[in-house]
Amino acid sequence: MKKILATLIAGGTYLTLASTSFATSVDPCGEIQSGFDALCNLSGDNLGEIVGAAVTFLLVIAVLIALFFLIFGGIRWITSGGDKAKVESARGTIIAAIIGLVIAFLAFFILSVALQFFGLELSNLEVIK
Repeated sequence: MKKILATLIAGGTYLTLASTSFATSVDPCGEIQSGFDALCNLSGDNLGEIVGAAVTFLLVIAVLIALFFLIFGGIRWITSGGDKAKVESARGTIIAAIIGLVIAFLAFFILSVALQFFGLELSNLEVIK
């Protein structure tokens, strides 16, 4: 047990050391095109842009949470050891995560269709004054 613990501590220490050759700054809003351009170009003058960026951010968070629960349910299923109650609990978690993913994607789809109906886009909403 002491050898395993010593190996884990030594390996963990090695993995946490920062290498100076890779210590460069990271600009999330740099030259690479990503789906978060609406979040990077916020000026604060347009309330519609802020609302659109917030909706985009919330949808991304919802999908990430649902994917986390999907993976968590899969791990619980694998580690259930054949116990029927644990398998059913893991199955319920997986089904709930899939339903969450479907709801998140449907919400994005319905919002996109509704905005296209009015000639708007999620990245540049206009507030009617």
